[in-house]
Amino acid sequence: MEISEIKKYLATKIVGEKIFVYDEVGSTNDILRQLAGEGTAADGMVVVSDSQTAGRGRLGREWVSPAGRNLYLSALFCPEISPHESPVFTFLASCSLVEVLSGYGVDATIKWPNDVLVGGRKISGVLTELCASNDAVDYIVIGIGVNLNLPEEFIRSKMGDIYEKTTSLSILLGENVNREKFCAKLINSLDHFYGEFCRHGTQAIVDMWIKRWGFLGKRISLDVSGKVITGVVERVDPTGFLYIRTDDGYLRRIVAGDTVF
Repeated sequence: MEISEIKKYLATKIVGEKIFVYDEVGSTNDILRQLAGEGTAADGMVVVSDSQTAGRGRLGREWVSPAGRNLYLSALFCPEISPHESPVFTFLASCSLVEVLSGYGVDATIKWPNDVLVGGRKISGVLTELCASNDAVDYIVIGIGVNLNLPEEFIRSKMGDIYEKTTSLSILLGENVNREKFCAKLINSLDHFYGEFCRHGTQAIVDMWIKRWGFLGKRISLDVSGKVITGVVERVDPTGFLYIRTDDGYLRRIVAGDTVF
């Protein structure tokens, strides 16, 4: 990944004004959190790496991060919000991913809370982490992994029993993807949606996410701590929590879980 090539395609106001590109890191999220802890990070700072040795997804799951294939990016945000509002930044990232993929002619869908799928197969994941003090957010780090140039045979040989649920942009397009250009497009999109957040607040992002998610008023099943809860989605609040009307008539607020298909 060449920083000069990424910057050629950038057109941002905040996100990506400062960007660092590494050949290899443990995790781009960890690098950005380290910079923030040292006081050298700024709102909108971005870290990109060609590979990760300890990439991770939600709940500590491994994120396969081979060199020269994909995009591994983390962006730092310093919004003036409370910690319970921070999940909206996962929504912000999901909206950005769907927007960028649509520019490649790909019809992507969002799987609550943090995955992006194409044809039911995962192409991208989002990991949001925060640092807070005195009931206020100090900073939020959004980590994004996107499968760009993984061939089918790599997915089959390296991803075990989840390979049938995984895809890449190159598989969908039938050709390799310019990683620097995709990276810049994603940073531009993150900057756009962050601008919407700064101007209009969390509800604006939730509303845009709901439109792209498409499950409001529809039946859904969620795995919550090992128990499957099924019902109709009545609303999504400004903090990103789901409210499900279950079959027994109760309205359940779902703070965390996994969508079951």
